[in-house]
Amino acid sequence: MRAPTCPSCESAIDHCHGTLIVHLGRIPECTDEDCLDLEHARHTFVVDCADVAGGCACTTHSPDITRTA
Repeated sequence: MRAPTCPSCESAIDHCHGTLIVHLGRIPECTDEDCLDLEHARHTFVVDCADVAGGCACTTHSPDITRTA
């Protein structure tokens, strides 16, 4: 989607206007439903799913990954 006031759109720089949400296991998801390339470099905003308002289901159902030897 091209934004009329976006300098990156005007310059034809490959980018996304959505926010990249990174889930457990480093699985990315973009808030822009038309985004097909989930590279970090294409997104201005990248957040951890635990920081999303209301939380994320994958953080509440994750197994305990801290183990002692």
